[in-house]
Amino acid sequence: MTAEAEAAVPLARGTRPRNRRELVVAAARELFSTNGYANVAMSDIAAAVGIGPSALYRHFRGKQEVLHAVVAEALESCLAGIYAARPGELDALVEEFAATALARRELGVLWQREARHLSAEQYAGLGRQLQAARRVLVAQLTAARPRLDPAHAHLLAWCTLGVAVSVAYQHVELPAPDGPDLIARLMRCVATADLPELGECIAERPGETRTLTHRSRREALLAAATELFAERGYASVSLEDTGAAVGIAGQSIYNHFTSKHEILATAVNRGVERLWLDLAEVLASAQDDGDALRLLVSRYVHSALVSRHLVTLIATETEHLQEEDRLRTHQFQRDYIAEWLHLMHAVHPAMSSAEARVRVQAVITIVNDVARTPRLRSRPGLARNLHQLGCALLGSDSVPGPAPED
Repeated sequence: MTAEAEAAVPLARGTRPRNRRELVVAAARELFSTNGYANVAMSDIAAAVGIGPSALYRHFRGKQEVLHAVVAEALESCLAGIYAARPGELDALVEEFAATALARRELGVLWQREARHLSAEQYAGLGRQLQAARRVLVAQLTAARPRLDPAHAHLLAWCTLGVAVSVAYQHVELPAPDGPDLIARLMRCVATADLPELGECIAERPGETRTLTHRSRREALLAAATELFAERGYASVSLEDTGAAVGIAGQSIYNHFTSKHEILATAVNRGVERLWLDLAEVLASAQDDGDALRLLVSRYVHSALVSRHLVTLIATETEHLQEEDRLRTHQFQRDYIAEWLHLMHAVHPAMSSAEARVRVQAVITIVNDVARTPRLRSRPGLARNLHQLGCALLGSDSVPGPAPED
């Protein structure tokens, strides 16, 4: 029996299995990925394992230390597949990586949504572990494709990691061998892609102002809060932080918003409405289903790159919405994905619903990840590269459709 299976059944009081720490990590991993770190108490973790809180504190000094152990274990387990293959063995690489990614499919949610609750030192340490794996993956791709230029090797390595991360957001069963085979095929699709020219990274100078600011105090507050929530996490940002970012202090903030919850709900709704507007324009202008699918990839790439903070909030911060807003946003997410799936079924009628969903989620996750990565999003030509990758993952020829402008 695995540690995960054992953790699902609370232990009998008084028992002290040798792998109690592993059981705690397994139970916490499930609770954090399902309910969110902020909504889980140490007593919840103890109850899931069938021990008292005092016994839990013998292994961990606090909830943050438990989170660090959970993310570190998931990261190490998932990335193990990258190190299994010898340089240049691309088929072996994607097969091993797909298997380990599915074994720790919670990693995407844990890393993108929950890891921000770690201390700066803990987060940086795990980030270095992720970067080391990425460098190995770059070397693997370069060995398999000697003519691949460094810029594309970097992008393709990151997007291959994105396919692995995307399985965390799948709500479909991916049993062996079909699940690992599909994920391996998508990783291979990314790793072997021939992409258009990708320019040199344009460094952003510290303190450089790249956009004009809002005259409206309300819009300035909303823009500042959206960026802070996306970069630091909703729970780590106070109203005072938001006000200070635009020079508003104290009670003046309440002239525009009644609470931090209202700011988050307004920002999420702004992002939701933008995506629906993009979708409506795509459906109104497309010539057929295939053209609509290509256009939808293009518009999503554009929205993610231009409004990456809004997209991040929808992906990572909806757990902090109040119940009515949270339920409404979750329904939007289901409805929005359903529109992609409708087009996928029209273009690929023989494709299973599960495979179509996995492919769509892989595209959305990759685009979101790249949009949030400064060293990638500042490269000229990135939008065209992401559009071509997205169309390839969806099995839609990107040549007839217009490519997005950078």
